[in-house]
Amino acid sequence: MERPTQKSGKDTRAGRCVATSVCFVLLLCLASMPPAAAGAERESPATLELHGRVLVPAQARRPGRRITLALVRVGTPFSAQTRTDSKGRFRFRKLQPGTYSLGILIPGTGEILQTVEVTPSFADSRGRVEKQFLFDQETLQQQARLNPQGLVSVRELSIPRKARSEYRKARDSLRKRDLEDAVRRLEKAVELAPQFMEALNNLGMIYFQQREYGKAESYFRRALDLEPEAFEPLINLGGTLLALGRVEEAIEVCGRAQSARPKDALANAQLGLGYFLAGDDESALNYLLLTQELDPAHFTNPQIPLARIYLRHSEEEAALEELEDFLRIRPDSPEADSVRAMVQRIEQALQAETAGNPSSQAR
Repeated sequence: MERPTQKSGKDTRAGRCVATSVCFVLLLCLASMPPAAAGAERESPATLELHGRVLVPAQARRPGRRITLALVRVGTPFSAQTRTDSKGRFRFRKLQPGTYSLGILIPGTGEILQTVEVTPSFADSRGRVEKQFLFDQETLQQQARLNPQGLVSVRELSIPRKARSEYRKARDSLRKRDLEDAVRRLEKAVELAPQFMEALNNLGMIYFQQREYGKAESYFRRALDLEPEAFEPLINLGGTLLALGRVEEAIEVCGRAQSARPKDALANAQLGLGYFLAGDDESALNYLLLTQELDPAHFTNPQIPLARIYLRHSEEEAALEELEDFLRIRPDSPEADSVRAMVQRIEQALQAETAGNPSSQAR
């Protein structure tokens, strides 16, 4: 099978940006991932810390304004936010081990998204995971999405103060992992302001994470009725349709999201998975490889569907490379043992094939 050329090496400098509402964009765990083996969860510390530093060129800095970071644990409603100090350093405390999506908002420049593993394999003896993000000017120009300044829609202006207050309190509840209170406050916000698109999107996300996909779809569609081109509910709806197995609908919706933001890793990942499930391997390869180029450690694990595509075309070596890359990035993942077993099976099959081929044996 002729494959698209993949970017040489793994560029870890930058991923792709999303809006400041990154905390509420659907963090889709791909349905193509192998099921976790029983007992695959490893013992890990109760909590870990994420320490890091963001370095940008002097021309990208704004005097007196610090970089904001928004952290989301993949597949959960948990979110947290902080700012860097004057030297670009930051810290998040008391994090549950897992995969996180980190939104980096650089004032006057835009936002970039990075996937971060906060798990024991990457932590030091004090339970600290250290990360450094270095962005050059070219990366910022190509990948940071600018945020409109001073533009407020009529819909946003019509949202009453009390509804906004409930929305803020719901976000605080999510940071405290109080899901019940967050849902109650979001529902109150929507009751007060049916046009509150962000609150509808948040409710959809929570129900998606609870695997109540029908309710999630309803909230995302209500949000899109208010703003048909809003990226967050659009990409979230695409992920929900994938989870529901409605592949053709998902491809159409995910295609709209990818067209809106061609350099968004999640949009490309979901569209690639849609084509993979539809059996269009060539299109799937294009978008899944682009996902890896944009964010090599992306939380949607494009290595898994890529490996399965290569296996379908008898390209075992390419499949092994993807699976080994997954294990390098996520050694503590619940899926890691299943992936290791898959690697072992492929290696055994290759060895058996070699042993059964006299022309490949040494003389």
